[in-house]
Amino acid sequence: MRHPKIKCEKCDRDIGNNNYTKHLKTCQGMKECPICLTKHNKSGVTCSYSCSNKYFRTGENNGNWKQDTYQTTCWLYHGKKCLVCDEQNIVTVHHVNENHNDNRPENLVPLCPTHHQYVHSRYKDKVVPIIEEYVKNYLLRVGKPG
Repeated sequence: MRHPKIKCEKCDRDIGNNNYTKHLKTCQGMKECPICLTKHNKSGVTCSYSCSNKYFRTGENNGNWKQDTYQTTCWLYHGKKCLVCDEQNIVTVHHVNENHNDNRPENLVPLCPTHHQYVHSRYKDKVVPIIEEYVKNYLLRVGKPG
């Protein structure tokens, strides 16, 4: 004779009558995975490594995510490559008017560390004209007075 099944009110699974009490103990801490919406009782936020990678790798759940930094603003509007040499691996952000509180897109330009150093040295005449030309063209593209 088979034992009748009882539907668990926490996880909606059909549990045998003889295992129902044991199942309720394991089912107490059930959470819903924010990615796949399955119920789980694991210690983390997500139910699996796969869901964890999707949840934590990008966006606001990533520990390195910063919503409105001058870097993300610069790279959003200008891309993440040096204006002078097209370096893409290591890129810094230069404030054109040197006011670090002015994070408007037209004041931020991406430069590699070498060309950023040029701007702040006696070699600035090699890169400043390139930066000024870029900013002028950027302002023309977005329709702001230069």
